[in-house]
Amino acid sequence: MTIAALAAPDAAHMIIAQGVSVTGILVTVMIFVAALLFLFNLALTIAFRKRRTAEIVSYVTAGLIELAIFVFVLLLQIGVLTHVPLHLPPGLPVNRAEIGGTLALAIGLFPAAYWHRTTMSQLRQRMAEDARVIKSREGGVRVRSNAPGEWLN
Repeated sequence: MTIAALAAPDAAHMIIAQGVSVTGILVTVMIFVAALLFLFNLALTIAFRKRRTAEIVSYVTAGLIELAIFVFVLLLQIGVLTHVPLHLPPGLPVNRAEIGGTLALAIGLFPAAYWHRTTMSQLRQRMAEDARVIKSREGGVRVRSNAPGEWLN
């Protein structure tokens, strides 16, 4: 058991005792996550702009959905929107903020995970190739012993 696992229940009680709800903290974190995932998908769109059209469209679509989530949650946090139109049945162990946060993460990370996936056999093959390259170059380290002044530059 870690120190964080021991301290988490006490921290949750202190946060709730100060009048800050866990849902409010989750909504605030969701604002930042949605913004970062929008920027992430924007960066992937720019970085991989010469690849297939389907890949670029998936990055742009995920980025626009993340932007819509960001704007929606920001408007909810500011108070422009007064309620969320999703009604859940009573007694569920999750609330709307947890469902929204999970969907935001899944939508934002899906294109990168889909287009850049790799299998374990490919990973092992790449590691073996890297090991061969390092051995052939002796780790990329050269030691020159002829001039002591070259270490001062």
